[in-house]
Amino acid sequence: MIWNDSTRKALKFEDLSEFWKVAMQDSAAQKKHSRRITKPDWYGCASWEEAKDLALIGWKDGLQEIEKYRAEIIPRVTEKVYRPQQKFDVAGYNVDIGSYLASQPEYFIARDYDQRNYPGKIYTIVSSISFSQHIMPSTIMQRGAIVCALVDAIEYAGHRTEVICNWVTSNKRRNKRRNHGAWLEVDITIKKVDQPLDLSELSFCLGHPAMLRRIVFSLAEKLGWSDFAFSYGSPAEALNKGDIYIKEIFGEEVSNETAISWVLAELKKLGVDIIEK
Repeated sequence: MIWNDSTRKALKFEDLSEFWKVAMQDSAAQKKHSRRITKPDWYGCASWEEAKDLALIGWKDGLQEIEKYRAEIIPRVTEKVYRPQQKFDVAGYNVDIGSYLASQPEYFIARDYDQRNYPGKIYTIVSSISFSQHIMPSTIMQRGAIVCALVDAIEYAGHRTEVICNWVTSNKRRNKRRNHGAWLEVDITIKKVDQPLDLSELSFCLGHPAMLRRIVFSLAEKLGWSDFAFSYGSPAEALNKGDIYIKEIFGEEVSNETAISWVLAELKKLGVDIIEK
């Protein structure tokens, strides 16, 4: 593909297998950072082949990182919620005038708390992996584990999720502003609503540096973007932010307590019942 300052392209992959098939192909690009064997710490792995294996087979260390947060979060999430229902009674917080004038004995309005299951809402979660080059791998890994723990807790509470991994980049060498210049956006559905939760896949896609710095870069190389944009472009915000958009939770690593507090706060925004300590 030939890029110029007015080119804008958005790609949508409906599932991971479709994305792997395209992104893991080799390319004729001159700049191929995805295949470099230098800076293994920055990539999170030593080689392109190792990145492919982690993507296709699984990332065990990622699951261990998620478990640190699950152990704290899941016991505080309940599958049921108490909801107040109005009823007429001989005592209460308010008087129903019509019932009183009709001489009915139960003319007070009271609240009766009824425990009900969640109705099972569907939430689309868009999580950006548009990380700047200075972001440390350890920060990416912690952030991914936290997002995975959030998804897990939402599903535990009786809801369903669609999870989209998002990468947006603009050509910062020519123009930093979103409304002008070349623009590339990639959306990858890494969990469909009707799919069971596979934390192994989610942990790699959202929390391993190689997802962006090797595999998504490989796609950018195949599209000709790497030879056009300076340093693979500058991170930008997603066009479609879903119900929950996670751009950046923090710039650097934070304490586990801060991370868990963030997850619990997001769950409360969704109406998930949390057991306070």
